Amino acid sequence: MKPSLYARSLARESRGARGRLTFFVACLAVGVSAVVAVAGVSASLDDGIRQEARQLLAADLVIAGNRPLPGGFDPAAAGIAGVLATRIEETVTVVSAPASVPGRPGPSQLVELKAVSGDYPFYGRLVLRPARPLSALLDARTAVVASELLARLRLAPGGNLRIGGQSFRIGGVVLSEPDRIGVAVTFGPRVFISTAGLARTGLAGVGSRFSHRLLLAFPAGTSGPAIQAAAERLKRGLPNASFYRVETYRDARPELRENLARVERFLGLVALLSLFIGGIGVAQTVRAWLAGRLDAIAVLKCLGMRPREIFALYLGQTALLGLAGSLAGIAAGVAVELLLPRLFPDLIPAALLHPWQPAALLRGLALGLGVALLFSLPPLSAVQRVPAVRVLRREAEPLPAHRLAVAATAAALGAGVLALATVQSRSLRLGAQFTCGVALATAILAAAALLVTRAVRRLPRDSSSRWTRLWARPWLRQGLAALARPGAATMGATVALGLGVLVVLAMSLVERRLAREFTRDLPLDAPTAFLVDIQPDQWPEVAELLRRSGARRVESVPVVTARLAAIDGVSAEALAGRRGGDRSRRGSERGRRDGDRGGREQRWALTREQRLTYMDRLPADNQLLQGRMWSGPGRAEVSVEEGFAEDLGLRLGSKLRFDIEGVPLDLTVTSIRSVNWRGFGINFFLVVAPGVLEQAPQQRLAAVRLPPGGEQRIQDELAAAYPNVTMLRIREILDKVRKVLARIALGVRFLGAFTVAAGIAILAGAVSAGSARRSREVALLKTLGMTRGGVVANFAVEYALVGLVAGAIGCGGAAILAWGVVTRGFELPQELEPLPLAVGLLATILLTVTAGLAASARALQRRPIEVLRDDA
Repeated sequence: MKPSLYARSLARESRGARGRLTFFVACLAVGVSAVVAVAGVSASLDDGIRQEARQLLAADLVIAGNRPLPGGFDPAAAGIAGVLATRIEETVTVVSAPASVPGRPGPSQLVELKAVSGDYPFYGRLVLRPARPLSALLDARTAVVASELLARLRLAPGGNLRIGGQSFRIGGVVLSEPDRIGVAVTFGPRVFISTAGLARTGLAGVGSRFSHRLLLAFPAGTSGPAIQAAAERLKRGLPNASFYRVETYRDARPELRENLARVERFLGLVALLSLFIGGIGVAQTVRAWLAGRLDAIAVLKCLGMRPREIFALYLGQTALLGLAGSLAGIAAGVAVELLLPRLFPDLIPAALLHPWQPAALLRGLALGLGVALLFSLPPLSAVQRVPAVRVLRREAEPLPAHRLAVAATAAALGAGVLALATVQSRSLRLGAQFTCGVALATAILAAAALLVTRAVRRLPRDSSSRWTRLWARPWLRQGLAALARPGAATMGATVALGLGVLVVLAMSLVERRLAREFTRDLPLDAPTAFLVDIQPDQWPEVAELLRRSGARRVESVPVVTARLAAIDGVSAEALAGRRGGDRSRRGSERGRRDGDRGGREQRWALTREQRLTYMDRLPADNQLLQGRMWSGPGRAEVSVEEGFAEDLGLRLGSKLRFDIEGVPLDLTVTSIRSVNWRGFGINFFLVVAPGVLEQAPQQRLAAVRLPPGGEQRIQDELAAAYPNVTMLRIREILDKVRKVLARIALGVRFLGAFTVAAGIAILAGAVSAGSARRSREVALLKTLGMTRGGVVANFAVEYALVGLVAGAIGCGGAAILAWGVVTRGFELPQELEPLPLAVGLLATILLTVTAGLAASARALQRRPIEVLRDDA
């Protein structure tokens, strides 16, 4: 076929179907908009992180770790002259205001303390009041604090604040920081002091919990490759380099970007699901469209056009519609990106969002076109089977498809879905899992719809039957029978709505379960607070203060901080490097599962500081799985928690060497145990036999159950008497974690709404596609004496049953999915919640009935005489 003839035929075939094919565009646009919104927001944040990398790091290069940098370490080892350096130490501690009433402690607050030595920041803007450099506001006796701390402690600039038992004058107020990410979990307001001020507090003693960073700024004009080369030289010059992270601005916060990539993959698959549901609508719309073009196809064949040319003609028509739907979806997705910062201002920083993301727009265009063409293949395959004799005999239908052709079409559709899911998730494994999950859910929903239609066909129609007498009302009988009529929307609408309900409700159930877990009352015997950094000689007095204040279940254990030096004679540094190399090789796939016990967790267990304790017997929430407890006093034995043992590949008899303040300690694994972490008791990964660690430098950790309403009072008393002791209140920490999880669930439900919208568009499109048939049905019913209200009731029954089936299967699938996520992902017991399931089911029915009746409004408004005259 000549291109000119093809173009003219394409334009001619586009006439007369614009209204019907509007739903084709709508189904596709909903899914494409979700894909573009997710990809665009993720790309914007990623670009923003890259562009603002220096501001987020506050430097060109950062060396970070949980142990102080060696005293003799010289930044000049970078090999570039003129490098500026600033040392930063960070920890969590409790500060207090001066007492307002004599004899009573002042109010206290958990804060994030940051001690700075040198200029800060090198890049970005630290907004302070008064507007002066931080170094000009800090000295050994001043502090700069966040504005919310002033409000909580009822202080004012120029007032005094006690940190580590020492008084500091508030020299300024922090309004914003360049390297603090607002969406992260924070323990409290920020407080800045100088390194000299930190020395006054005495908080940085033996066993204290500090993170250490060295910020380096290179001379202006230093190229990125030169900074990267300097980073490599610094790594080689660092002693015990595996215990530190050397990060340049070109790395652009790799941990943040890796988490962003995980979220993008997850949300991207949810968005892709809505696009696939739109594909179901595309298939239904094309099928209905072609059903009305069978005569035209027969005429084209009589005029000499070949079947493959006719197929190419309608495939081109589908591609044009797919292009239109994709472009509409791209526009809607960009609009969503612009609205998100206004809808969720505390979640997404507007400054980092830039809607013009060519890669995201092209991805939406490619996925939209791909889905349109893939899902139109099954109905388009019927074009080649339309007989030319239909020109003479209208009753001639397309020949039945050959089994091999059906199998080939299904295989092409499955392979295409797998390819699109793999591209979207950037992982073949995730793409395959997603495809199998969607195929399984679709098959269950389709089977349910098929069973309903077959059951309706088997309903007896004999007026003498007791079943007919039971369903005596005509609108009820007609409504049920309509589910099995030709061209009904039962199958497609059930699948689409069921998948949408499954996604939205499953995420809602997971969020509700987690929120309830974090907000419910703690177990009766669980502690409500932990006290850390208690010096051994302080414990008797601290314990007496707690008992005097009404605290119950006061428990305390010694804590020894150590570094894992070797496992079975292999150094931890060598093992960490080996695990890091394995992780890098696996990382090329970018699809390793979240929570993988290889890679990051194993490396973390090897490089972090370990907390060891010793005790005669295990706590009640520990259960011995392998081996036995201590064989004798003073034996160098250690009991290991099962997850920790799995991470490091430990077994009974494994030899562990620890470094405690430069003193080596060799221990033998003699038991492996499980721990019930949900009890919030004092538990450790590593428990050492008594008589081994008593002389080592140590602190004490305490867990207490405080009287209701007495947490703040006791914290104030501890801050006044023992300023080095930090009290962590469990309820506050759980509330902060709950807020972060709620934000993630909100994003998933937001995208799930696109899936439901696609299902509604499919239902409306299917109803509209059969508008001519539906108009004749309405005319016939009215002619036979049924009122308009009866016809509406007839349609409402049909749509309500579609919603009932879709909602029931979707709710069941949501309950199963939520159970898997909660029990396997979060290791929590699942609790059945009938109320959300019932509400979801009723909402699905109401939504389906509303959409179906709205799409049928035109058919209901036409007078019977008009329809009968058109058919005459």
